[in-house]
Amino acid sequence: MSLDRWLGTGRTPALLVSECQNGLINPEYATTMAGLARQAAERDIVSKIARLAGSFRSAGLPVAHATIEPAADWAGFDLSSPLAAHTRRRDEFKEGTPLPLIHPGLRPHEGDLLFPRRTGMTAFFRSGLGAALRERAVDTVVLVGISTNVAIPGTTVEAVNRGLPVVVVEDATAGTSDEVQRFTFTHVLPALATISTTDDVIAAIGRR
Repeated sequence: MSLDRWLGTGRTPALLVSECQNGLINPEYATTMAGLARQAAERDIVSKIARLAGSFRSAGLPVAHATIEPAADWAGFDLSSPLAAHTRRRDEFKEGTPLPLIHPGLRPHEGDLLFPRRTGMTAFFRSGLGAALRERAVDTVVLVGISTNVAIPGTTVEAVNRGLPVVVVEDATAGTSDEVQRFTFTHVLPALATISTTDDVIAAIGRR
């Protein structure tokens, strides 16, 4: 299926960058997420996402950054999942530390949209993202970042539930292992989204 159906003239796609934060993908800080940071580095997702963001900005299309930023005192942080409980026990990934900051290679530009949340596993949860996309008449989400374990499939479901088609850029995402990446893109995401590549998305944006 041609990407022009979702990204061509007359459409309003937004690039959604999921959780590209120091404590998750920056090897200098991601000591408890070393596997994820290693995969992100090996797949070179930072440079690919930066290229995608540049193409969206040049076309006047929204670039949104979804992050998880627990409060310094962990107020409002829900512990209903093992991953959340592990994060709270470590008491490191929180406001006031370098870990929740966006990776320096992907720092937001003027005009980018920021959607931090205090808790939850996916981009739309208590972040204001859904309302902001509606206000801007966004009709397609182009999803990149991490992780293909949790946030990428979860955010895809949330977008689809809101009537938003999703294009997931496979080579601009990462999980904790090659196995996770292959499984998610073979058995999970094809039923929910259009799967594409950095080069193909940039080409489609350039045809607008």
